[in-house]
Amino acid sequence: MADHQAHVTDVNSDVSDLDQKELSEALALDKWAPQLGYCEDPEEPLTADTFPSKSGGKPAWMNPEHILTAEQVTCGNCEKPMNLLVQLFTPEDEPEEAFNRTVYVFCCKNGGCIKDNWQKCFKVYRSQLPRDNPYYPPPEDDGASDDDVAIDFKAKTFEKPTECVICGLAGTKKCGRCQAVHYCSREHQMVDWNMCRHKEFCNASDPDTTLIEELRRTRLFDEKEIVSEPEGKGEDGEEEEAQAKQSGGPPSSQTNALALRGDEAYENSEVDVDQQFLKFQLRIGLYPDQVLRYERVEYDMPDREPLWVQAGQKPTIVPQCDRCGGPRTFEFQILSTLLNFLGVSHVAVDSLDWGALYVYTCKHNCPIGNDVFAPEFLWKQDFSTDGMDLKNPIKQQDL
Repeated sequence: MADHQAHVTDVNSDVSDLDQKELSEALALDKWAPQLGYCEDPEEPLTADTFPSKSGGKPAWMNPEHILTAEQVTCGNCEKPMNLLVQLFTPEDEPEEAFNRTVYVFCCKNGGCIKDNWQKCFKVYRSQLPRDNPYYPPPEDDGASDDDVAIDFKAKTFEKPTECVICGLAGTKKCGRCQAVHYCSREHQMVDWNMCRHKEFCNASDPDTTLIEELRRTRLFDEKEIVSEPEGKGEDGEEEEAQAKQSGGPPSSQTNALALRGDEAYENSEVDVDQQFLKFQLRIGLYPDQVLRYERVEYDMPDREPLWVQAGQKPTIVPQCDRCGGPRTFEFQILSTLLNFLGVSHVAVDSLDWGALYVYTCKHNCPIGNDVFAPEFLWKQDFSTDGMDLKNPIKQQDL
């Protein structure tokens, strides 16, 4: 997910008159189109050696010798371990240390915590490995011939860290009875004992492992693979272009007027709309199934402006990198559409909710060193309740 883009439209322009066709034509000229992420059911297990990009499930630790502890991803509100929300494999050409690179995003599963103080409910970490590392053989060069000598690689031998059977974080505790099952915290030990029925099967000669594992999986967000493709002109724009080629003529001059969601009775009403919200809706509408937008800045590219969901609630300052003191730049945003794939309730009072989550990381991928994980920065925006203010709405009976 490393393709990039430049600004598509003037950020100060009024988009009230901008339609899908005009937007698709602007995107066609975009030199660095963002990568759009989509959720799919994985065809194969998403293990660390496949360098996956995924949402939910247990983390696939890129560095198999060192993993995060519960203390590093504890919710600051409820003080419970957070769940993996997303991990993205985002390799870089420079510096050498970032040849293999993964960004992990953790989130509290309790929506009530996020509503209370969201800044205590998310954690982001960056992890890196160079091309030549002790865990994975270097990839074969594309231009390699059959006569080239195969690389003699032998993986490092080490004691694999124990993982929590619930969440996959470092299992620093274990069941006092069977001594065979590890946990990241007392919280997950109690969850496994009661809700995942370890109490019933502890030390059993023939435990129902399938049932137990299924119960444990329900404590996490559902696991999906995130696949990506560059943003284009949208299905409608591509279909229109294909039809034009077949007919030998220019694309149709007819355009699709922007229609806001809601009662059509207000179609002709006077409205005040957050212009940024309109931009967001129009852009996302080209590919409504997208769950993630990846737009990392690197090398000499201009800084990227995220696709904000509203004009307000933007960060006034993005803190500098904790390690090198250098700037953090926008890398990707997680859309609210991801909530449809996490296996969580949308009707509960404390259900998860956000407009978009924006992740900023060290622009220079500074060395991480022995700590293995470098903390990064996340910002949350919600959809504005003031996005559209209807004035003098036309009543249904007046139509």
